[in-house]
Amino acid sequence: MKTYAFIGVGNMASAIICGLEEKYPVVLYDKDTSKYDKFTADCYRTAENASDAVAAADYIVLAVKPQNFTEVLGGIAESGIDLAGKTFVSIAAGITIGKIEGSLGPVSCIRTMPNTPLMIGKGVTALCRNERVSDEAFTDITEMFGSLGKTVEMPEKDLNAIISATSSAPAYVYLFVKAICDGAREQGLDYDNMTELVCSMVVGSACMLTETGKAPEELIRMVTSPNGTTERAMKVLYEKDFEGIVKEAMVRCTERAVELSAD
Repeated sequence: MKTYAFIGVGNMASAIICGLEEKYPVVLYDKDTSKYDKFTADCYRTAENASDAVAAADYIVLAVKPQNFTEVLGGIAESGIDLAGKTFVSIAAGITIGKIEGSLGPVSCIRTMPNTPLMIGKGVTALCRNERVSDEAFTDITEMFGSLGKTVEMPEKDLNAIISATSSAPAYVYLFVKAICDGAREQGLDYDNMTELVCSMVVGSACMLTETGKAPEELIRMVTSPNGTTERAMKVLYEKDFEGIVKEAMVRCTERAVELSAD
């Protein structure tokens, strides 16, 4: 049975750990030891440091902030642990396989880009691997993320751009929901469940796209009657270049991911 180690036990890592459903031995390491409190089953144990966690595991999920990667990888490299047969899994934005190999040498490495809805089992995770990753290891890691939503394999060259479309994009949706809720309240619709109502609208609209197979343009036409209320609203969005604003935000997002990759 494979052993999983998590270097960093924040919200995203905790969701992944829970997705393993206590089926596997898991080793945890985080500087903030209070984060261990929620993991009380016998399958969980803690390590004194990151290197000890790596030594005890087959799969090592690197779940620290991008700015801490250099320190963590340097400590692992300096420990002299034999890394043969181990697979490293990064969930951090902008951390390339090359950066990990540059610190640890020729290791088996999977780079992933999940999003926060993974924490409720509705995530999207993009994955890529280097040539040292076995099919068994890649299947195991893909299934780990697949238990928490959808997965897609893609070449590493696309991983910075996918951040703007799936990983950072939930924030765009949250801002959109906030704007509708605020606008409704400004028109006097001050209901306690306004956010719930608007979220139901967003979920239903998304399901219309996925379940009907119709293009967004076709569904827009279905809602928009000539000279009607939706047409008047959409005119404002088109005049203000709503689509262009979203696309520009995505470009800026990808630019930042590229900067992080180069650091």
